[in-house]
Amino acid sequence: MRIGYALTVAAMLASAPAMAQVIVTSPGNDSAAHQAQADQDRAMAHQERNDARAEAAQGNYGNAARDQAQAHADWHAAHQQEHAADRDASGGVAVQIR
Repeated sequence: MRIGYALTVAAMLASAPAMAQVIVTSPGNDSAAHQAQADQDRAMAHQERNDARAEAAQGNYGNAARDQAQAHADWHAAHQQEHAADRDASGGVAVQIR
């Protein structure tokens, strides 16, 4: 529906007597790259969490806390990448008038 509306507006502007140049484009879609990065961040978070458990089992609580904090940061990064992928996947139409 958005695309139809954008094309209608572009057609009306193109037929205007001002002879404006109307360019209708679709913004770049990097959602696959963002999703791949999110998957990698989640894998790193799992690895860091497993490392934290192993360190805690050996009594190295300082290292376990550091690994747990890194796992939390990786989960956060994965979440941010998922949001970026969702934004990119929603697409849209850009109309430029020159």
